[in-house]
Amino acid sequence: MPSSFALIDCNNFYASCERVFDPSLQNRPVVILSNNDGCVIARSNEAKQCGVDMGVPEFKVRPKVKLHNIAVRSSNYALYGDMSRRVMETIQTVTPNMEVYSIDEAFAEISGRDHKEIIEKGWEIKRKVLQWTGIPVSVGLARTKTLAKLANETAKSNKELEGVMALRSKRDHKNLLKSTEVDDIWGVGRNYSKTLQKYGVHTAWDLIQQPDSWIRSKMKVTGLRTVWELRGHSCLEIEHAADQRKGILSSRSFGRPVYNVNNLIEAVSSFTERAAEKLRGQNSLCGMITVTLVTDKYSNPGMPYKFGLSVDLETPTADVTTLISVARKCAIQLFEKGRKYKKAWVMLTGLVPDSEIQTGLFSEVDYSEQKKSLMDSLDHINARFGKRTLHSASSGINQPWQMKQQYLSPKYTTRWDEILSVRA
Repeated sequence: MPSSFALIDCNNFYASCERVFDPSLQNRPVVILSNNDGCVIARSNEAKQCGVDMGVPEFKVRPKVKLHNIAVRSSNYALYGDMSRRVMETIQTVTPNMEVYSIDEAFAEISGRDHKEIIEKGWEIKRKVLQWTGIPVSVGLARTKTLAKLANETAKSNKELEGVMALRSKRDHKNLLKSTEVDDIWGVGRNYSKTLQKYGVHTAWDLIQQPDSWIRSKMKVTGLRTVWELRGHSCLEIEHAADQRKGILSSRSFGRPVYNVNNLIEAVSSFTERAAEKLRGQNSLCGMITVTLVTDKYSNPGMPYKFGLSVDLETPTADVTTLISVARKCAIQLFEKGRKYKKAWVMLTGLVPDSEIQTGLFSEVDYSEQKKSLMDSLDHINARFGKRTLHSASSGINQPWQMKQQYLSPKYTTRWDEILSVRA
């Protein structure tokens, strides 16, 4: 039976998530701001047409916001993450052989009796995701993952394709490669593209004409694998297991400067809580915790403005009470009265699988089955009823240091008290 790879990409994902629950945003320019409402990190097509650039500071787009009636939203990662999960689960109802590539992208292997059935499954994914989640997607179908990525970009940019493109013939394949610049190829970075252009290789079509020996000398084995994928020979399979992280970082800039040690302890405790949740989510334990405080670097130009402290744990753990206890001590030791703190982060390193823990003979810190069971219960309750349903007292309640989110929409799908209500 023939099979193809599909890349499913959510269109303007963050803006689309906001539109699902606020119909007034349909056909209206929408921009999403970064943490602390600092700069633009996502735009709808309408906002792009209004000339709003990525990464531009929020205050610089205010004139365009007023002129074009642009809707502004603070980044709502709880909503985006949950909507991403729903999209991925919907795709799996059509094809279970799927790889989550990013929050808004997934690769899938689609099989069928013939290529016509494969293409119809691509359309089924598009229709079902829109119907079940409200998120519009584009689908690219091809013999390899790299070609599927290029086909998806064409499906998204060419309105005549209506969001689905399948490379069905040698002619389609050739035309796509000839219209693709080398720096737009998935897996070809900026440095490689500069090298290739120096040798007169400007398009994907130019690239696949080069001898394998030349490609390997200029782009190594990974580059050669990309070229083989462009030629239509599959070298990359669907990856079902994501690589575990070697370190987990939880960090935020403060919404307002912090001068008080108690507020600083609250922030560090909250970041540790979040990092520990991620740690348990990948079934790992950490052997080292690092706390870093960042002051205003412009207050004393030329002087150090980042201060960190690392602590080795006696035995690896994922117990949030143990980790917070260590992080609090680090924060107190690093704190210096009179300084203006603008940011803090907590880093967990020395990660090991929770099945490989080795305790010391005289160790007082032990991630016992009882503690593990307690942490499992904590995570289960927070997953069911919303984040911070249960949390440590040291992470505070009001959290005056929290980042600015002036334009934050409700967490419609993850908090009972913010669920969408419809009036008759």
